[in-house]
Amino acid sequence: MPVQRSTDVVEGHSERALTFGLGGLVAAAFGALLIYYQGMLVGLGWVLVLGGVAGIGYGIFCAMQVRNVTTVKVTCPYCSGINAMTEMPEKDVSCVSCHRMIPIREGRVLPVSQVRCGFCGHLNFYNETSVGLICESCDREIPIATAEGTESKKFFRAYTQQDDERPYELVLVAHGPKTEEVINTLQHMLALNRNQVKDMLNDLPVTLLTGIPKKKAEMLAAQLSVHDALAEYKPLS
Repeated sequence: MPVQRSTDVVEGHSERALTFGLGGLVAAAFGALLIYYQGMLVGLGWVLVLGGVAGIGYGIFCAMQVRNVTTVKVTCPYCSGINAMTEMPEKDVSCVSCHRMIPIREGRVLPVSQVRCGFCGHLNFYNETSVGLICESCDREIPIATAEGTESKKFFRAYTQQDDERPYELVLVAHGPKTEEVINTLQHMLALNRNQVKDMLNDLPVTLLTGIPKKKAEMLAAQLSVHDALAEYKPLS
């Protein structure tokens, strides 16, 4: 049986306490009225009173069970969110804050490590039991271990990247067939008017930006590639 969240258990006890308590109170009150007026339904009145008293008693019992719920705090290694459980889980559980699966082995929360995707640069997480990792941003696979479970640093580095602090320049090599789309994109990108952009396209290759971070150069080149334009980026010597 999976370990329950203490909040769910408390909510269940509270809901039953309220349902049976109020239901019993209403039944007992209605039965008392039938008995008071001494009509043909006196027998039904006694049944309602007894059933109502039993319901009220069970509601009180459920309310008292709330105090007996134990709480074990499981801290999410991804977002540091606190998950209140009735006992320490033996298997992975979903975090209530970030909705990631908290890795748990033998009653112990496993630490997680961070790695940037070598394709898009998005920051991803993995733990010691991970064999492969799917990037949360681009959905490409980031291999982080061999099939035997031992880390392969050479294979790992092929799919990850280190931050590059060097300045880069972005050069437009070809504008492709979608000239109008490229012109509009460059107008917004460079804050130039239409005539200035058209003059640049007549003198390719042309340097669009210089001294920018690599990530920005990659992003702008990707924006131009959407319109079939070819842009290259390289570090400044």
